Amino acid sequence: MTVSGLHDWKTGFALAAVGALLQAGSIWAAPPVVPHHQEKYELSSGIHANFTDEPIAAFEGRIVSPLAPWMRLFFADHNLGTSSFILLTSMQDGGHQRLDATGIEQWNGSSAFFNGQIVRIELIVGPGDEGVFFELDHIAVGEWVGPFDGGIASLCGDDDRVDSTDNRVGRLYLGGCTAWRITTGSLLTAGHCVDLDPDDGGPLLPDGVLDLSGVVEFNVPASTAGGAPVAANPNDQYAIDITPATDVVWNFDGISSTGEDWAIFAVFPNTNTGLLPHEAYGLPFRMTREVPAASDDMRITGFGIDTGADNYTNQTATGPYIAEDFDNANDISHEYQVDTMGANSGSPIIWETNGLTVGIHTNAGCDDPPTPGDGNQGTSFEVDALETAIRNFISSLAKFVDVGHPLRVAEEGTVYRPYSTVVLGVTNVSTGGVVSIVQGSYSAAAGNTFTVGEDGKSMRLEAPCGSVTIGN
Repeated sequence: MTVSGLHDWKTGFALAAVGALLQAGSIWAAPPVVPHHQEKYELSSGIHANFTDEPIAAFEGRIVSPLAPWMRLFFADHNLGTSSFILLTSMQDGGHQRLDATGIEQWNGSSAFFNGQIVRIELIVGPGDEGVFFELDHIAVGEWVGPFDGGIASLCGDDDRVDSTDNRVGRLYLGGCTAWRITTGSLLTAGHCVDLDPDDGGPLLPDGVLDLSGVVEFNVPASTAGGAPVAANPNDQYAIDITPATDVVWNFDGISSTGEDWAIFAVFPNTNTGLLPHEAYGLPFRMTREVPAASDDMRITGFGIDTGADNYTNQTATGPYIAEDFDNANDISHEYQVDTMGANSGSPIIWETNGLTVGIHTNAGCDDPPTPGDGNQGTSFEVDALETAIRNFISSLAKFVDVGHPLRVAEEGTVYRPYSTVVLGVTNVSTGGVVSIVQGSYSAAAGNTFTVGEDGKSMRLEAPCGSVTIGN
């Protein structure tokens, strides 16, 4: 058996708030959003119909912003019928995006990011569609700016980061953070990356309003020599799902806390390829709530700020684990001497011994030169509320199965301690629950033989991160 499974108008406020945090001596690790501005840009396609049997090119235009390193388009209104679409193409590198009626809604009336100062826009009207049009309202335009002077330095001595091609890790754009894929099919980042405007002048607490409205990019190219970020190909850009049915779940209790800072969210399929990230890039990170030993090698991979072409690109570094700090069941953090910089917020904390992730990087703390016992910090997967949120993203009645999980401390059916066989998931899931199975082969010889429903219990089998073969 085979199972297959707006631009934020608060930019100025976000910059001001981060500045206040820095002046307060915070170790909160998020930098301001990527430098950009808005330009009013009105363009209407006119209204079109197609009474033929073939698609027709009804409109073509150019969006021009002289000297722009990149731009993103925002539509005030549109009607794309049942088979019509907008085709956008960068005249600099040929990167293109196809937006149909579903795609433009998923992208919240916006486009992908396009490199260069000219974007061609075409309206293709499908057979039988009437009243098809778009109205462009404004564009977001990047600025030729290098690393932020205000970024929080969190290097543990010399900068030992090196380039990485790990496409389990993505860049949150324009949010100045890192996000990464997990075996539930969702993504994790820091809570302060999705609620990034603490009250200025107060106790620096979040306002509880979701600010995550950007894009997750994978396979990000090098930045310009001056440090201006370069957008990934639109095939590698994914709109974040902020619809009520699949809401973003997060916790951020302010800059004074290091173990209460986390977020989980999902993305829509890419509008060009139709693929989700795990379908395009393969197996995500596995997780554990076990604690590394002191001095174990740890790794942080993410999109921290830097100089020149390395700015906001995928880099990785290793260093020793220090300790776990336990305050209460929902405030637990890890500490480690691994180089990070601003925009590494949200990165995976990777245990080199087994490749498992143990938490989410959130805070700076390393000194230069490093002080014994002081390190950077992040939220631990031992936080109960985070484990609950990860489970509930599948179902509150979910049981997890993963034949390839490398650390068998116990088999509890949780995402951190999954069952090794599907039959254990089927046996132990509650009626109406979900058995969530990580990609792989679950052979009959290993005990994966069962009859679903023979005990009258209903359930759903899911493969959220790749194909699963059972009973071969």
